[in-house]
Amino acid sequence: MKLSLYVLLVTIILVISSSGQSQNISLAERYPGPWQEDFNIGITKALASQQIRGCGEYKYRESSKNKGEYLIYCTSDGKRWVAYLVWVNIGKITGPHTIDPLLK
Repeated sequence: MKLSLYVLLVTIILVISSSGQSQNISLAERYPGPWQEDFNIGITKALASQQIRGCGEYKYRESSKNKGEYLIYCTSDGKRWVAYLVWVNIGKITGPHTIDPLLK
């Protein structure tokens, strides 16, 4: 019984510590470049289904960790950009977020 409890505790600690490490990667590492500017039907459908406005033009980067997860930058005038996170497989979007000026 003690050995089983010990194994369980060690497993929990390893899972917690490894999940914390994956969250400490930079935005540029999680969404590596270059920016894609071609039409993406999954992103476009997600934006439309969530009634996101002001994305007449967008560029995107796919996550290096999760397929179907994208960082997108949107603009309606080519000058002011906002960021969204899009999960095309489930149609979920978060944002708008402030853009990261370090991502070029």
